Amino acid sequence: MYELLLIVHFLSLASGLGISITLFVLGLHASTLAPEDAAPLMGHVAGAVRHVNIVAIALLVLSGIALALVAGDETVQAGGWWFRAKLVFVAVVVIAFVLAQINQSRARRGKNRPVAARRAMLSGRIALSAAILATILAVMAFE
Repeated sequence: MYELLLIVHFLSLASGLGISITLFVLGLHASTLAPEDAAPLMGHVAGAVRHVNIVAIALLVLSGIALALVAGDETVQAGGWWFRAKLVFVAVVVIAFVLAQINQSRARRGKNRPVAARRAMLSGRIALSAAILATILAVMAFE
């Protein structure tokens, strides 16, 4: 059971990070385009991968909780402060991800589209940075 949960956890992490890095690179490219060209590009791409990202982050959090329960308190305690710091960054990822989704939804509906799009981009970058830091801390906790 532990191995299956770990596989789900790693695949969810890979999916979420991969999509986030792709959106970041596309966002850099879109910043070189005219606003009337950049907005549709980012809107279509973000809309296409939105559901995958939602599933990935949900599975990542759920499999992480399940891994902690299956592994037991000793394993979690062995992670020490590295593990606790990782959990803080996981919380930042989840909060930033939710804010990005809210702002992407507002932008799609046309509610103050430029501001909502900028907020979604900033939230996405925060989520990506926090996810990278959480991954590094997880490696340090369970080396």
